[in-house]
Amino acid sequence: MIYQSSDFEQVKPNDNLETATAAAEETKNKKTFTVLNFILFGFFILSIFLNQFFLIKNERLLGVNSVGIFSQLSLKINSGGENNLSGNLNDDSVKLAFNQGAPRVYGEELGANFDQVEQSMNLLKQFDPTYGSKKIALSGEKLQRYINVGLKIACEYCCGATALIKPDGTAACGCAHSQAMRGLSAYLLQNHAAEYTDDQILQELARWKGRFFPKQMIAKTSEQLKSGNYTPDIAALLLNIKVPKYSDSSKGAPLPSAVKDLPGMVGGC
Repeated sequence: MIYQSSDFEQVKPNDNLETATAAAEETKNKKTFTVLNFILFGFFILSIFLNQFFLIKNERLLGVNSVGIFSQLSLKINSGGENNLSGNLNDDSVKLAFNQGAPRVYGEELGANFDQVEQSMNLLKQFDPTYGSKKIALSGEKLQRYINVGLKIACEYCCGATALIKPDGTAACGCAHSQAMRGLSAYLLQNHAAEYTDDQILQELARWKGRFFPKQMIAKTSEQLKSGNYTPDIAALLLNIKVPKYSDSSKGAPLPSAVKDLPGMVGGC
């Protein structure tokens, strides 16, 4: 039998070289992918350590002495909903006084956020009926409600006044914190009077006061939870919340409107 050359598969000289090159390239790509994975994993571990570092730093800045309180406690609370208190005095004081996120209703309307304190303060103070750039003028029942709320809370860690307003409704202090709280009160009464009671408006002001003065308000909340004696601002933070028993003296908070004593004043502007 005679075979033709076409009956045999012709092997090109470069076939083996191309196969080896492809295999080497695939091995190189796998190694590169593995290295990238290790680098990404390293960044992930680093981010965890940095996160813990800044959490601990924030804890110290707030003057909270309990070790690991911020790592044990989720602060995504108090944007306007109810809280379930744990019975741990330190944790619950932080939960109540240190708010995060956007408050319900007016947060989205105004762009206010508890995590952007200075920016939100500037947004709210523009509605201050006395000093605001966009003053809200209240009258009749709304003005009376504004006075009722403003006489129950003060900027005692900054101003020398005994309330946000005077009995006639004019400003008792010109600091930015007071302007922001008065502005928010006026805004809610003008735009959401039917949605908020006076106690609920006071609660919103107290939440912002906690972000304006976190160290002082956490300490004040802790002290009053333990003693059972409440000022209107702390009673407002506890509105509709069942208070655990922290000591023999502790007890549930009354409605803010039922508290007659006004906050004490410390220092000046």
